[in-house]
Amino acid sequence: MSKEHAKKFIEHLQKDDTLRKKVHEASDHILKVAKDHGYEVTREEVAGALKERWKGNEDDEAANAFSETPAF
Repeated sequence: MSKEHAKKFIEHLQKDDTLRKKVHEASDHILKVAKDHGYEVTREEVAGALKERWKGNEDDEAANAFSETPAF
């Protein structure tokens, strides 16, 4: 995905409730996978860990885009 597509996707997420719901459901699946592998984590804990990991990594466009998604 190009940088421009990533930005447009984030803009779309902010405006489209249906798309935002799909992304939220996808993040629920990620949490289930984590729990299935023995990790007891909440959405907030994963979001915090992701933001901490991505902080200072401004060159990673995917990291910057997904750190802004409403699901995480």
